[in-house]
Amino acid sequence: MKNNELFKIVLIVSGTMLLFAIASLPYGYYQLLRLVIFVSGLFSAYNFYQSKNTRLVVAFSFTAFLFNPIAPVYLEKGTWILIDLAISFLFFYSIGQIQGKKS
Repeated sequence: MKNNELFKIVLIVSGTMLLFAIASLPYGYYQLLRLVIFVSGLFSAYNFYQSKNTRLVVAFSFTAFLFNPIAPVYLEKGTWILIDLAISFLFFYSIGQIQGKKS
């Protein structure tokens, strides 16, 4: 599997998990979500750093900070719904920003 294919899968899974987070799910899902989005945020920031896309590096670095499991950010459910929607859009939008390597 090429790196870009793996990257797209990470973005799709992360964006989809954020959409599911809008529903009322068990607390364990949100703990898993926090870890997944933190890791995929760092992974995405690194990949966009490699392709010199500064805007998305900053966006995904902020995402990783917001969802970090070490020092969690606590907000109300309504606020998290808006954040989840916005960050989900970011993940789906960034799929189109992946630059393919030309052979």
